[in-house]
Amino acid sequence: MSAPSFVLHIAPDATCAPEVVAQLSPKLATLVHRYISDADSLNAALNEREWSAILYGRNELDDTGTPHSFLDSMPGMACQLYLDKDGALNFLYVSEGCMDLLGVTSPELEQHPQLLLDRLHPDDRETFYRSMRQSSSQATPWNWEGRIVLKASRPTLSPPLVEQPAMRPGHQETQPLSPSSSRFAGERENGSLREPQVDEIKWLNLRAKHPVSNIQGTVWNGFMVNITQNKQTAIEIKRSRQRLRELSSHIESIKEEERMRIAREIHDDIGVLLTALKMDLAWLSQRLPKDNAALHEKTLDMANLLDTAGKSANNLVHSLRPGFLDCFGIVAAIEIEAREFTKRTGIPCKISKSSDNLDVSDTQSITLFRVFQETLNNIMKHAAASQVQVQICENATSLELIVTDNGKGFDNPARNKPRSFGLRGIQERIGQLGGKATITSKPGAGTQIAVRLPLQE
Repeated sequence: MSAPSFVLHIAPDATCAPEVVAQLSPKLATLVHRYISDADSLNAALNEREWSAILYGRNELDDTGTPHSFLDSMPGMACQLYLDKDGALNFLYVSEGCMDLLGVTSPELEQHPQLLLDRLHPDDRETFYRSMRQSSSQATPWNWEGRIVLKASRPTLSPPLVEQPAMRPGHQETQPLSPSSSRFAGERENGSLREPQVDEIKWLNLRAKHPVSNIQGTVWNGFMVNITQNKQTAIEIKRSRQRLRELSSHIESIKEEERMRIAREIHDDIGVLLTALKMDLAWLSQRLPKDNAALHEKTLDMANLLDTAGKSANNLVHSLRPGFLDCFGIVAAIEIEAREFTKRTGIPCKISKSSDNLDVSDTQSITLFRVFQETLNNIMKHAAASQVQVQICENATSLELIVTDNGKGFDNPARNKPRSFGLRGIQERIGQLGGKATITSKPGAGTQIAVRLPLQE
């Protein structure tokens, strides 16, 4: 009779556990437990290693009360994983949810762990091994999220269509089934391959806690669940947001093009007409009788109206598409807009710049200018500020525009008002170009809007 094996079980919450564990040898063997329910699993386990003890029979609990029965009834796959000292991954225990999750039985996966590894998606295989090695080396929980590929079955030959027998006289004649009218979708008259099935891709989430590491390897107790539906929903939400952002960017581009067209028409057509009317009015006033003061006064009023109309047209052109933005660049456009803001409001606007000429694209230029216009408009309407500071600079990777005021500021509830579209519009415009807009404000402490755009090659 062989010598008995002794097992000492120390509860993890025992008060003496730290002192006792400190006295134990660092070369303690790992306790491996395997639940056997059929002859194949028993033969495989006996050939796998020499077991210290084998329990045969039933315990005090019935089948529905065993821990394994409880795990088998749960959705997903409970498992005990073992990474040996040679770096090979093994399954010490796998619940019955293995079949629904991976398409293999629990004994098959326990005997052949490669069945899981072979199913790992090529793009997610490296993250699986990296997270496993990191958890083993750092004694941290093993968390992994990735895809597996379940291969579809091979297409099979469909049976050929059987020719219809001749009908007897007096019976209604029927036409033989044609390939298009056959109930076998996609089949030809003399047989063809059925439509091949597509490989199934599942998203899995593995969470394994309490790794036990020693010289023999690492053991995890974990759970693996199917998160395909949640992942597909998240991916679809991300795609929808991207499509909405692309649509918003397209709408903004169309708006800028339309503004440019209208501004050009106002400048070229209405501006020319107003200039011609003013010249004709000057020609007419020179030919009026000298002694008719009423007519001269009327022509003077008409000339003043034409001047006012010309200024209104110029202001409209400027609001639609500032010409100096295309002629002199973004820095000059911001300086001119800041001077106009100071004239209208009396609020001094101090500008600091890294250069007079910044190499930016037309899209970035008009976006920064619109953001600056919206920022000044918010300051004029809501900030009650007495001073504004503007910084525009360029570094190796990005272009920054920072506008700071010393106004009354606002809190988060005010920022998230239902119809507060100004700040949202700024963040959306910058986000469309891959940039970031940071808005910082506190009640009584002013507001700062910092915009950063990546430089385009």
